[in-house]
Amino acid sequence: MKRLSMLLVLAVTTACSEQKAAVPAPPVAPPAPVYSESWFTDGAGASMLSIHQTQYGLAGRLMDTTGKFYPVRNLVMSDTAMSFIAPALEATWTATKNPEGGWSGKWTEGGKTPEDVVLTPTGAPAAASASDGVNPRFVKLADGRQVYIDCRGTGAPAVIFDSGAGGWSKDWAAVQPEIAKTTLACTYDRAGHGLSDPRPLPLDTAAVADDLDMMLTAAAIPGPYILVGHSLGSYHVRQFANTRFDKMAGLVLVDPSGDGQSARFQAVIPEMIAEMAKRDEEAKAAHCVERLREKLVLRSDPLFKTCKGTNDADMFEQTQSEIDSMPGASTEELTQSHRSWGNMPLVVLTRGDYVKGMPPGFTNEDRKAMQSVWVAMHEEMTALSSAGQHRTVEGAGHIIQGDKPQAVIDAVNDIVAAARAKQP
Repeated sequence: MKRLSMLLVLAVTTACSEQKAAVPAPPVAPPAPVYSESWFTDGAGASMLSIHQTQYGLAGRLMDTTGKFYPVRNLVMSDTAMSFIAPALEATWTATKNPEGGWSGKWTEGGKTPEDVVLTPTGAPAAASASDGVNPRFVKLADGRQVYIDCRGTGAPAVIFDSGAGGWSKDWAAVQPEIAKTTLACTYDRAGHGLSDPRPLPLDTAAVADDLDMMLTAAAIPGPYILVGHSLGSYHVRQFANTRFDKMAGLVLVDPSGDGQSARFQAVIPEMIAEMAKRDEEAKAAHCVERLREKLVLRSDPLFKTCKGTNDADMFEQTQSEIDSMPGASTEELTQSHRSWGNMPLVVLTRGDYVKGMPPGFTNEDRKAMQSVWVAMHEEMTALSSAGQHRTVEGAGHIIQGDKPQAVIDAVNDIVAAARAKQP
């Protein structure tokens, strides 16, 4: 009997060993793709062109002799030919590959006579940081896209600014330098805005929050963070706070857009909603994205105004996707991720002027109706934190950071102080 027991144990052990041996080893993760970047210079003026690969195609930018960058759009490049437009410069470039490996082509700016320009390969310029701590740079994400970020000052927690629909990093020019006296203050351009590469659509609030998280990681900016969101930007920073609460130190919402605001406004000021919808439909009917990709559109062209004051197809497309996502996917994402923010330091700033920026036919009754909805939404956001503060900024329209920048500066500095007081 004892021998039989030993044989049974041996059989089971052998079977288990064979079973373990049969389990395949976990697959080895493929190496991360390497996305190349090439630089070219015109030599004489030392203007430079950068072209880099992404998972979704090529992207690029120009740098002038002062170090200022301009986005390159509609970039087409083959072994023998290259073309692109620089919307901000109202310029086009068409060239062919020369025997030396450079590009010989025509540069046309502002509708003027084309100039002969030769671009030759060169190395990347050395990254420089000014003595005042200004450090604009391009952060590369895992998919090869490059995001523009401008950080100033030092200290923790870092303050990250996110702009409203169609906005970009320069919207915070009157606020960021003052916050940089207190702590690290960073502005950035969302996908397809300013100098950042576009990303696949849709650009809903979850996608933007993901991009923000990836950018902060790639830029090696440690959390927790104080996020500042204006208007539509509040969707993004609130989604970040809901889904990454452990990375949050505080929040400032600057005249923020509210969840499902289109439906709430439709109930009280339908004329305004209809007017906004009309402008969107006119732009869509004009096929702005397609026509802006076909050729350069000058600012004097009526199409420029129809396409909401831009001749940048990526900027138009990405902004429109953000706006189109608001009442549907973005609101649903915020609703699903909804959570209490405990006692997280929070300030919500509300405009005090409902005349600035309103349509000509906007009546006093319309203003009062809009204000009632606007204030109600802001009070709802304030209540998400037991430490929430709701402040009305008298004399400020929707762009509080432009009309009354000191109100934003004070709010952010208050949150920095509160966040530091909470740290052990």
